[in-house]
Amino acid sequence: MSSQLDESMDKPVDTRKAIKNIIFLLKDYKLKLIITVICAVISTLFDVIGPLLIGKALTIIYEGVINIINHTGNFDFGSFINILIIAFILYIVSSIFAYLQNYILINVTTEISYNLRKEILEKITHLSMKQIDENKRGDILSRITNDVDSLQSGITQSFLQLITAVITLVGITVVMITINIWMALATLTLVPITFLVIRVITNRSQKYFSKELEYRGSLNGQIEENFTGIDIIQIFNQEEDSINKFNQDNEKMYNYEWKSEFISSLNSPSMELISNIQYVIIAVLGAVFALQKAITVGDILAFFQYIEHFTRPIQQITKSMTTVQIAMAASERIFEFLELNEEENNSEKIIKNINENITFENINFSYDSDKKIIDNLSFKVNKGDKIAIVGETGAGKTTIVKLLMRFYDVDSGEIKIDGVNINEYDKHSLRSLVGMVLQDSWIFNDTILNNIRYGKLDASDEEIIKISKQIYADEFIMQLPDSYESVISEDCDNISHGQKQLITIARTILSQKEILILDEATSSVDTKTEELIQIAMDELMKNKTSFIIAHRLSTIKNADKIIVISDGKIIEAGCHEELIAKKGYYYQTLNIQSQQF
Repeated sequence: MSSQLDESMDKPVDTRKAIKNIIFLLKDYKLKLIITVICAVISTLFDVIGPLLIGKALTIIYEGVINIINHTGNFDFGSFINILIIAFILYIVSSIFAYLQNYILINVTTEISYNLRKEILEKITHLSMKQIDENKRGDILSRITNDVDSLQSGITQSFLQLITAVITLVGITVVMITINIWMALATLTLVPITFLVIRVITNRSQKYFSKELEYRGSLNGQIEENFTGIDIIQIFNQEEDSINKFNQDNEKMYNYEWKSEFISSLNSPSMELISNIQYVIIAVLGAVFALQKAITVGDILAFFQYIEHFTRPIQQITKSMTTVQIAMAASERIFEFLELNEEENNSEKIIKNINENITFENINFSYDSDKKIIDNLSFKVNKGDKIAIVGETGAGKTTIVKLLMRFYDVDSGEIKIDGVNINEYDKHSLRSLVGMVLQDSWIFNDTILNNIRYGKLDASDEEIIKISKQIYADEFIMQLPDSYESVISEDCDNISHGQKQLITIARTILSQKEILILDEATSSVDTKTEELIQIAMDELMKNKTSFIIAHRLSTIKNADKIIVISDGKIIEAGCHEELIAKKGYYYQTLNIQSQQF
């Protein structure tokens, strides 16, 4: 089943859409951006005027020296000092406004990143189970970290550089024209060539930046898988295979990264070449005009400074193109994820409890069109019944409870609670009735007390301890250094898998839900502990409707009803005694397990 996000990896970046996305992010910060632009204008203009004043000061020095040598006058020290003071003040003011523009823009981009991370996390929590199953966790993690950071850096750096560069170019052009129009025109003739070079280089490198980000997300996913599953990799001696798979994508990322960076790096030497040509042209023209006394020495020196200032913003633009390209690729990946369809919840009808029964009527379901998982399945569960679902791996046992939870919707047929199709209920109210314990249980990095309390946030410590004792978890908890205040590590490496399962069972029982779903809930505990838990759970499941998916058939003998699933169909149904009498699949499997255990 291909993901929308995976399919996008072969598409080039839509530049227009990427720019539109970035503008959309900035629209709520118009005032701050306007202030930033004003600060940039003031800072840049004052910075542009500086060389002109320095040129005037150099002219005063030059003329003063000539006057002294020729005994025709004196050095105008007063004017020289006044010009230097004005230039000094202008540079200080320019620096102050440059600081302000940086401060405001960084504030804006940091807030944008903060909001984007919130939106992505909110999007994850509102996606359907289908969307979550279809997308790699590592790639999603890359979007919420790497891509958001790339976008923030791109906006911060490129916005400042582009604004400053444009203002600088305009200001310098005006000043150069006032100094000497012909020298200014000679400088400006090379600008179209400059931007043509930029465009060619940018178009070539853009596609490589996009691919680089995509493979970075893929590598993140592999790193996460290898890190979390390192024990399995080592058990099956698949280290070399994992390394080879990683190296293949790493090599592809290397190639795209190398090409994107190399092509982008061609901007600087290209700009240096054009800048040097400008120096030669201005040197020749300046000498000619100086001989004709059409320009002063100070203005020629000022012009050389302006050439340097003129090429610098163009170089800034070319350098910022790399950051802009990464930011555009990152924005496209971020918005691509944010635009995924959220889980639909079209009803506001609330269900508060079960009064009579749950019925599955002619249910058909497929994850994709190639294979039907549930095939015309029908059965009924009365309130308070304990129903066990057994069958081979892949028979559709877990899918049944996923359909009940509306993690997926049926292709055809109806699931009803008290005669009402569950599609008519608000999904959140439906799920609030259900407590689940899965084979792979979720434990977060916190104390045991808080992990159990997650099932009922207002539960007291006494309630939690009471539940833990009922399912025989209290014994191992009290043996830990800090008992219930012991912090479970992120990978749960300080407790066993079975102990982790006991904590999740305690959490579910504490939640006091009307429906309990236990999907291989005791598969990770030893047989003795399982028997003790079963006694406690039988007592706690009284008056609750329970669905038990079990591998060990010996644990479901007292179920009110046992249904045996094969290829999405019910092949046997009845209580333990009835199925034993039939001597079918259940009877044979029970005998095999009895011999094994």
